[in-house]
Formats: sequence, C-alpha cells, structure tokens
Amino acid sequence: MVVAGDGDGWAERVLGEWLLIGAAGALAAGGLTQRQRRFRRLQHLMRSFHFPTERPHVLILSASIGWGHNAAAAVLRHDLEALGCGVTVLDGFAFATPLLSRYFAWSYPLQLRYAPWLYDWQFSLSHHVGWTRFSRSLYSIFAADAFERLCAELRPDVVVSTYPLVTQALSTLREQQRLTVPTVAVITDFGVHRLWTAPGIDLHLVPSSVSAAQVEDATGAVLVMKPLVRPAFREPIDRQKARERLSLQPDEFVTLIVAGAWGIGHVEAIVRDVAVCDVRAIVVCGKNEHLARRLQRQYSGNPKVRVLGWTDALPELMAAADCLVQNAGGLTCLEAIARGLPILFYRPIAGHGVFNARTMEQAHVARWIRDAGELRQVLEGAAAGRMQLAPPCIETNAVPAAEAIYSLLTGARAAARATSLVMSRE
Repeated sequence: MVVAGDGDGWAERVLGEWLLIGAAGALAAGGLTQRQRRFRRLQHLMRSFHFPTERPHVLILSASIGWGHNAAAAVLRHDLEALGCGVTVLDGFAFATPLLSRYFAWSYPLQLRYAPWLYDWQFSLSHHVGWTRFSRSLYSIFAADAFERLCAELRPDVVVSTYPLVTQALSTLREQQRLTVPTVAVITDFGVHRLWTAPGIDLHLVPSSVSAAQVEDATGAVLVMKPLVRPAFREPIDRQKARERLSLQPDEFVTLIVAGAWGIGHVEAIVRDVAVCDVRAIVVCGKNEHLARRLQRQYSGNPKVRVLGWTDALPELMAAADCLVQNAGGLTCLEAIARGLPILFYRPIAGHGVFNARTMEQAHVARWIRDAGELRQVLEGAAAGRMQLAPPCIETNAVPAAEAIYSLLTGARAAARATSLVMSRE
C-alpha cells in the first residue's frame, strides 16, 4: 500500500496527520479520570472472584469498533471454557482509553459512509513502518499503565487481544518486561495490516498462509488458525430443510448479500447489480435499520429480493445459499469458509475491504468481482450451470485458535512451575 506521492498537497497531508494525532491524544487524556473510576470498580468486582490455581485463566481484551472484535472474543471464550479455562472478556480499548474508543466508534462508520478516501488514506499511511512505531509508542503512553495494573489485579496466565491498538500496548509491556505472561494477537482479517501485529507478542493467529506471509513485525510464533466462528457455523445443516424453512425453492440459485454489522459501503449499488441478474437475492443489512427500510421500500414489488435487518439466522441462510457477496471481509467471510460457501467480493469498502479482497483472492478462498458486467456473467453462469463456483477450503495446517492459546499458556505455566521449583531448592 502506497500513500500518494509528494506534491502541492504535502502541507495539507502533514497538517491533517497532526490534527488527527492531537485529537486522539486529547481524547485519550480526557478519559483518564473515567478510566481510573472504571478500574476501581473492576478491582472491587474482581476481589469477589476466586480463580483456582489449577485452572488456567485467560484474559481476552476486545473493542466495540464494529462487531467482529467482540464476536471473535465471544467465540474464543466459548472454546477456551470448553477446554477447562477460566475466561475474562473485557472491552480493553474502552477500559484503557474510553473517550478514544467512543471517538473511533463514532468516526469509523462516518468515514466509510461519507469520506472513504480519508479512511483509505489513514489505512495506507498507518501501514508504513515509521507511522506504526509512532502509533505504538503514542497509544502505549495512554494505555500501557492501565493494562499493566489490570493484569496485576486479574493475574491471568495468558492475555489475548482481538483489537490492533490493544495489541500494540501489550507489545510494549512485553518488550519492557512489565508483563510476564504470554500474549496472543488474534487477527480475523485475511489482509494483515502492519498495525495488526507487533514485536513482543508471543503468538499471532491469522486466517491463512498468505496472511502469515504478510506478518512483518512479529518476533513470536505465527500460526494459521481454523475459522474463528460460533459452533452454529461448524455444525452440519441440511440444505433442503433450511430452504424449506426459509421458503426458498429447491432448485433456485440464491445469492446472500451480507453488509456486516453496520451495513456500510455501497450496499444499495451491490443489491441493484445483483437484482438485475436472474437469481434470488437475500440481503442482510445488520444493524443499519435505515438501509433496511430503504431497500425494503425499493424492492417491495420484486419477489426475488428479500431484505432483512439484524438476524440470528445467518448459519441457516449460509447453508441455504449458493454464494455470498461481501464487501469487507472479516468474520462473515470466516463463517462462509467454515460453511463451505463460495465468496464473491464486490465493491469492497475502502482500506481493509480492498486489502481483504486482494488477499483472499491470493489465498484462493474468494473471487474479487471488478465490475457489474463480470458480476452478471458469474451469477447467471453459475445459476444456469455453465460455471462452477469453487467453495473455499480450510488449510490443512490450520489449528483451532483456542487449542493454540491453551498450548501456549500450559507451556508457560509448566515453565513457571519448573523455575519456582529450582529456586525453592536453591
């Protein structure tokens, strides 16, 4: 990824960069008092808990920016608890820097809706090594102390991050030896941005071998993980019964359009381009109620287009569909891979959407459709049986994320016990 070259706009870019830095710093500093109050409440709460020493304790730090980070944390919690671990999940980003978290949650969807060029510029700029190091140092100034105190209070055996900035702060603590337990960064996007990874992190978990090759700053292990999805996406669902429950014809070609939790991007244009093809379209708008209502009004007279808002039926929808049309990547694509549903990227959102489309195409788990003509050719060809859409496959070297984390923490606990035994004998 390359930022635009030097020219007459250089001064404006530099000014904009430092304005963003100043705003972030002011917001983070302004949240200090609130953070301290939250920490005191957490201390009071945690003193009422007891984690048995024989039961490994995992601390998962997430962020409420989009839906994917918290969803990944929830899956990890379920799988780690099934392995016998005690698990604590916290919104680490909001805990350490509450106002910065609110700012990101507010600005991120607005940028993607109204100024995608700005988000793309920030995404590209922050991929440069100098900017990444600066971001790591800057965020650690505001967050590292909070995470250090949090870990001292909770005494986890391993700390897992599902959010990039949290990963950067944990990296600083590990490099400075202020955090003595292993740390894990879980990356659900196929495109691995430099800010997603950090030196000092003991284990990076990524979705593919192509993703692993993009990890540039890791000093610890990098492993390919199996799709990090809820059990509902791993369990078999009868396709024909799913179609019956969803009132779909057994032989019709069904295209599932999923716009993520926030319904961001050129979703209306995607639906328009799919609707002119001779296929059934089911659109899931997530929590974007305005988008759902607009599309429902627009296609109220079209029996081949069904528009849904937030739904818990996605596992069944994926079992019934013939392909997924996506514009961002992340957890929805992992769910489709787990279900074996062919993925078409179309009109990807700026920044990580384009990066994911490119990387997933390189990993042979998705096809990137470049224009409406190609989309129509592919969908109508697949519906007529002239073209076969290849289902994505899980890599043979992929490991369950929870098992990789469990192995890391049990190894660390065994080493700590051995060290303690040697010291006691001395």
